[in-house]
Amino acid sequence: MYNTLMGIGLSLAGPKMLSKIQDQKVHVVHALPGRVRLKCSRWKNEKTASNLESVFKQIPLVSKAEASPITGSLLLEFKLQSLTQEQFDQIVQQAVHTSVATYPELESDLMVILKNIINTIDNTMRRQSGGRVDIDALLSVVLIVSGILRMPSNPAFSSSLLYWAYTIITNKGSGRTDI
Repeated sequence: MYNTLMGIGLSLAGPKMLSKIQDQKVHVVHALPGRVRLKCSRWKNEKTASNLESVFKQIPLVSKAEASPITGSLLLEFKLQSLTQEQFDQIVQQAVHTSVATYPELESDLMVILKNIINTIDNTMRRQSGGRVDIDALLSVVLIVSGILRMPSNPAFSSSLLYWAYTIITNKGSGRTDI
């Protein structure tokens, strides 16, 4: 019964939630005969800008496409001086579709924030300890101590903690790229 209610709730709420996620809020910055500049905050990254340019350069109606990852804008020049409303709607829909298709290739905003936090903590630890302690070393110590203390009651979990510590320690100097 509970699963059925959850399924019904998700099927009703899911499309609305998904539409909010895909809501691009594309703005027309300016439009002149044969030219339009679109802008969207979700386009402020290299991958999306590159994908927008490559997709729009293949559209026969478009003579020039330039995307800026800094401003999140897309400048389009057309072979025609004016577009029909249907053609313009298709252009905007194509831009949104291209942007949404890029999402799986992008690093999430939350992951970027978490990496920045970890790097800040790591750099602070190194500075405060004169380079004697970093976040990897501290995490390794916590994992080793936890693994040893929990060994009598839960050997399988303890082994995994010890293995994680081992992995952190052995990968530290072997080409590991910082977060």
